[in-house]
Amino acid sequence: MADTALKISEVIRPDTVDLELKGIKNKNQAIEYLAEKLEKAGLLSDREAYIRSVYEREEMGPTYMENFIAIPHGKCAEVKEAGIAFGRSKEGFHYQTVLGGGLAKLVFLLAIPDRLSADAYVAVLARLARLLVHEDFRNNLFLAETHQDVIDAVIAGERLLEDLSGSKS
Repeated sequence: MADTALKISEVIRPDTVDLELKGIKNKNQAIEYLAEKLEKAGLLSDREAYIRSVYEREEMGPTYMENFIAIPHGKCAEVKEAGIAFGRSKEGFHYQTVLGGGLAKLVFLLAIPDRLSADAYVAVLARLARLLVHEDFRNNLFLAETHQDVIDAVIAGERLLEDLSGSKS
Protein backbone atom coordinates (compact mmCIF):
# COMPACT_ATOMS: atom_id res chain seq x y z
CA MET A 1 0.00 0.00 0.00
CA ALA A 2 1.34 3.43 -0.90
CA ASP A 3 1.71 5.58 2.19
CA THR A 4 -0.24 8.43 0.58
CA ALA A 5 -3.29 6.12 0.51
CA LEU A 6 -3.31 5.68 4.29
CA LYS A 7 -6.89 5.84 5.53
CA ILE A 8 -8.05 6.72 9.02
CA SER A 9 -10.20 3.57 9.05
CA GLU A 10 -7.06 1.48 8.57
CA VAL A 11 -5.22 2.89 11.58
CA ILE A 12 -7.95 3.30 14.20
CA ARG A 13 -8.62 0.13 16.15
CA PRO A 14 -11.05 -0.94 18.87
CA ASP A 15 -8.24 -1.19 21.44
CA THR A 16 -7.24 2.45 20.85
CA VAL A 17 -10.74 3.88 21.38
CA ASP A 18 -12.17 5.13 24.67
CA LEU A 19 -15.69 6.54 24.67
CA GLU A 20 -15.62 7.89 28.23
CA LEU A 21 -12.18 9.36 29.08
CA LYS A 22 -13.02 9.05 32.77
CA GLY A 23 -10.87 11.18 35.02
CA ILE A 24 -9.32 13.17 32.18
CA LYS A 25 -9.24 16.84 33.19
CA ASN A 26 -6.73 18.43 30.80
CA LYS A 27 -4.73 18.08 27.60
CA ASN A 28 -1.68 16.53 29.28
CA GLN A 29 -3.74 13.77 30.90
CA ALA A 30 -5.51 13.07 27.59
CA ILE A 31 -2.23 12.78 25.67
CA GLU A 32 -0.66 10.55 28.35
CA TYR A 33 -3.71 8.29 28.53
CA LEU A 34 -4.24 7.93 24.78
CA ALA A 35 -0.50 7.37 24.23
CA GLU A 36 -0.72 4.53 26.74
CA LYS A 37 -3.51 2.98 24.64
CA LEU A 38 -1.24 3.20 21.56
CA GLU A 39 1.59 1.58 23.52
CA LYS A 40 -0.62 -1.25 24.81
CA ALA A 41 -1.77 -1.85 21.21
CA GLY A 42 1.88 -2.47 20.30
CA LEU A 43 2.22 0.61 18.09
CA LEU A 44 4.98 2.35 20.10
CA SER A 45 8.43 1.13 21.08
CA ASP A 46 8.97 4.06 23.49
CA ARG A 47 5.90 5.91 24.79
CA GLU A 48 7.88 8.72 26.44
CA ALA A 49 9.81 9.49 23.24
CA TYR A 50 6.54 9.53 21.31
CA ILE A 51 4.92 11.87 23.84
CA ARG A 52 7.92 14.20 23.51
CA SER A 53 7.32 14.29 19.74
CA VAL A 54 3.66 15.22 20.38
CA TYR A 55 4.68 18.12 22.63
CA GLU A 56 7.33 19.25 20.15
CA ARG A 57 4.58 19.42 17.54
CA GLU A 58 2.30 21.28 19.99
CA GLU A 59 4.98 24.00 20.28
CA MET A 60 4.73 24.63 16.52
CA GLY A 61 1.07 25.55 16.68
CA PRO A 62 -2.23 24.58 18.23
CA THR A 63 -3.81 21.23 17.46
CA TYR A 64 -7.15 22.30 18.94
CA MET A 65 -9.87 22.89 16.36
CA GLU A 66 -13.32 24.37 16.80
CA ASN A 67 -16.33 22.12 17.49
CA PHE A 68 -14.78 20.56 20.63
CA ILE A 69 -12.06 18.75 18.63
CA ALA A 70 -8.34 18.28 19.26
CA ILE A 71 -5.93 16.43 16.98
CA PRO A 72 -2.57 16.17 18.75
CA HIS A 73 0.00 14.21 16.77
CA GLY A 74 3.59 13.12 16.77
CA LYS A 75 5.98 11.62 14.25
CA CYS A 76 9.06 9.76 15.40
CA ALA A 77 11.13 6.60 15.03
CA GLU A 78 9.54 5.13 18.17
CA VAL A 79 6.21 4.72 16.35
CA LYS A 80 6.32 1.17 14.96
CA GLU A 81 3.09 1.43 12.95
CA ALA A 82 0.77 4.34 12.19
CA GLY A 83 -2.09 4.51 14.62
CA ILE A 84 -4.82 6.70 16.01
CA ALA A 85 -6.16 6.69 19.53
CA PHE A 86 -9.59 8.27 19.87
CA GLY A 87 -11.11 9.51 23.08
CA ARG A 88 -14.46 11.10 23.80
CA SER A 89 -15.36 13.08 26.89
CA LYS A 90 -19.03 13.94 27.43
CA GLU A 91 -18.23 16.87 29.74
CA GLY A 92 -15.08 17.90 27.93
CA PHE A 93 -11.92 19.38 29.38
CA HIS A 94 -9.84 22.47 28.67
CA TYR A 95 -7.34 21.83 25.91
CA GLN A 96 -4.65 24.46 26.52
CA THR A 97 -2.72 25.86 23.57
CA VAL A 98 -0.45 28.85 22.97
CA LEU A 99 -3.55 30.63 21.61
CA GLY A 100 -5.70 29.73 24.62
CA GLY A 101 -7.35 26.52 23.42
CA GLY A 102 -10.90 25.49 24.18
CA LEU A 103 -13.20 22.76 25.43
CA ALA A 104 -12.26 19.38 23.92
CA LYS A 105 -14.72 16.50 23.79
CA LEU A 106 -13.30 14.56 20.82
CA VAL A 107 -9.57 13.85 20.78
CA PHE A 108 -7.70 12.05 18.02
CA LEU A 109 -4.08 11.28 18.96
CA LEU A 110 -2.12 10.38 15.83
CA ALA A 111 1.07 8.34 15.94
CA ILE A 112 3.05 8.54 12.71
CA PRO A 113 6.25 6.56 12.03
CA ASP A 114 9.31 8.48 10.85
CA ARG A 115 9.42 6.38 7.69
CA LEU A 116 6.09 7.81 6.51
CA SER A 117 6.76 10.66 4.09
CA ALA A 118 5.93 14.22 5.09
CA ASP A 119 3.33 14.35 2.30
CA ALA A 120 1.62 11.19 3.58
CA TYR A 121 1.68 12.57 7.15
CA VAL A 122 -0.01 15.78 6.02
CA ALA A 123 -2.48 13.77 3.92
CA VAL A 124 -3.60 11.77 6.98
CA LEU A 125 -4.11 14.96 8.98
CA ALA A 126 -5.93 16.64 6.09
CA ARG A 127 -8.21 13.63 5.63
CA LEU A 128 -9.14 13.66 9.32
CA ALA A 129 -9.70 17.43 9.30
CA ARG A 130 -11.94 17.10 6.20
CA LEU A 131 -13.97 14.40 7.97
CA LEU A 132 -14.38 16.54 11.07
CA VAL A 133 -15.80 19.44 9.08
CA HIS A 134 -18.94 17.38 8.49
CA GLU A 135 -21.49 17.81 11.27
CA ASP A 136 -23.00 14.36 10.60
CA PHE A 137 -19.60 12.76 11.18
CA ARG A 138 -19.07 14.63 14.44
CA ASN A 139 -22.60 13.75 15.58
CA ASN A 140 -21.96 10.07 14.82
CA LEU A 141 -18.87 10.24 17.04
CA PHE A 142 -20.84 11.87 19.85
CA LEU A 143 -23.59 9.22 19.55
CA ALA A 144 -21.27 6.21 19.23
CA GLU A 145 -21.98 3.55 21.84
CA THR A 146 -19.25 1.08 20.86
CA HIS A 147 -15.76 1.05 19.40
CA GLN A 148 -17.27 -0.38 16.22
CA ASP A 149 -19.66 2.58 15.96
CA VAL A 150 -16.63 4.89 15.85
CA ILE A 151 -14.91 2.80 13.19
CA ASP A 152 -18.15 2.55 11.16
CA ALA A 153 -18.53 6.37 11.37
CA VAL A 154 -14.96 6.78 10.07
CA ILE A 155 -15.56 4.34 7.20
CA ALA A 156 -18.82 6.10 6.24
CA GLY A 157 -17.08 9.48 6.47
CA GLU A 158 -14.25 8.33 4.23
CA ARG A 159 -16.77 7.07 1.68
CA LEU A 160 -18.42 10.50 1.75
CA LEU A 161 -15.06 12.18 1.13
CA GLU A 162 -14.38 9.83 -1.79
CA ASP A 163 -17.82 10.57 -3.25
CA LEU A 164 -17.30 14.32 -2.85
CA SER A 165 -13.86 14.22 -4.45
CA GLY A 166 -14.84 11.73 -7.12
CA SER A 167 -11.71 9.70 -6.40
CA LYS A 168 -10.36 7.06 -4.03
CA SER A 169 -7.76 9.35 -2.41
